[in-house]
Amino acid sequence: MKRTLLAAALSASFLAPAFAANPVPSVGTPDNGLTSHELVNQTPPVPLSYRATDAAAQQWLQTGVANDVIGTNGQVMYAYGQSRPTITCAPLHVCVINLLQGEHITSLSIGDSVRWLVQPTNAGNRPVVIVKPTQAGLVTNLVVTTDAGRVYYMTLKSDAHDYVPLVGFYDPQALVINMQQQAAQARAAEKAKAEAKKQAVVAPLGDIDPAKLDFDFSCKSDDNHADTSMLPVRVFAGGGHTYLQMPQSMKFTDAPAVFNTSNGDTELMNSRLVHGYYVIDGLPSKFNLTLGVGKDARTVVCQHGSQDSTGFFGWAR
Repeated sequence: MKRTLLAAALSASFLAPAFAANPVPSVGTPDNGLTSHELVNQTPPVPLSYRATDAAAQQWLQTGVANDVIGTNGQVMYAYGQSRPTITCAPLHVCVINLLQGEHITSLSIGDSVRWLVQPTNAGNRPVVIVKPTQAGLVTNLVVTTDAGRVYYMTLKSDAHDYVPLVGFYDPQALVINMQQQAAQARAAEKAKAEAKKQAVVAPLGDIDPAKLDFDFSCKSDDNHADTSMLPVRVFAGGGHTYLQMPQSMKFTDAPAVFNTSNGDTELMNSRLVHGYYVIDGLPSKFNLTLGVGKDARTVVCQHGSQDSTGFFGWAR
């Protein structure tokens, strides 16, 4: 009887400063009675480096072994299901045990509930277990179950000097599945991008009847330059747009501006370069392609109705 009363008195005297006079709540119930220092300001820990977790997950996939790693905030991370970690705590200090995100604690059991104080809480959507030994030289075990079907088994030791204040877990299998899903999504995105690129080649033509395309255009460089790198390979119009097939070397140079000069005025036209084709909004009878300014400007002049024959095979520069 005296021994029982002594244990109760010891537990009550330690709980008072540690948990701000609040009793230990039932398992699974968050508690706000801990001081801000003991709850680490109740903020989630700095996340583990993705590079470290990815490397550990790849190692687990290739060898079946997942090592313990160190997080960006000094947190020791154990691979869930790959070991039974031993966590060393110190008297008058708390150990913070971060479980995996997105789950909730359903039960918590500790072998020595008299000389070890344990408190479940939450940090956002992450369950956290706060552990504190009452003296050095203790050894016990802790089992935590969650609604995600996980069972965390840990050995707890207490040491007056050598202890780890912050530990956590990562799931290598979940990381591998996530990486495989991301890789599949990236492949699907690349495939969709390639298909969109393929469709974009013919998209400028829309539903235009090829038999109604007008190829009666001619283009020439201005008198000041003999450079023909801007000279279109082919020009045709249809469906309210004018299309210029540009040479392959065009992709290595700057795109020229397009000016409508049909009425003697110079008007900048809306245009876009789509896989080697300039698409001009409108049907100008005469227009210029200009690159550069001043004496260094290069210009190509194109006009409609100057060819002797029409049609695709009648085109000539």
